[in-house]
Amino acid sequence: MMVGDGFNDAAAMAKADIGVAIGAGESVNLEAADVLIPGDDPRLLSELITIAKKTSSILKWNISYSVFITMILVYTVLSGLNKSLTIAVLVHEVSVIGVIINGARLSGAGETWKLISDIGKSLFSGTIESFKVLFSKV
Repeated sequence: MMVGDGFNDAAAMAKADIGVAIGAGESVNLEAADVLIPGDDPRLLSELITIAKKTSSILKWNISYSVFITMILVYTVLSGLNKSLTIAVLVHEVSVIGVIINGARLSGAGETWKLISDIGKSLFSGTIESFKVLFSKV
């Protein structure tokens, strides 16, 4: 990781695995850096690292959870324990919603509940529309 202002250290920043420019956001900064932190407060770098670690942790958990659920669903369907594909699809979709909500934790405490509310409203309206199409006389 290379951290700098992006002007006289732009070449080093471009060669680094991760280049972080702290400053005004000039075109030199934007081209040389992978991440641009506006302003002059280097303490924001600490917050950036914390967010990156939290993102990595949530990503690993979401992938593990998704693979686990998928393996269980495939096993139950192939072994004959679950003869209803509908139930498998519903379990999978509920697990996807769980992954989305878990990922929403990155957006902050207040935004998570708003996202859950929006998902609920979308699911409800989508279900109503699906039933209308399913039971309509064409």
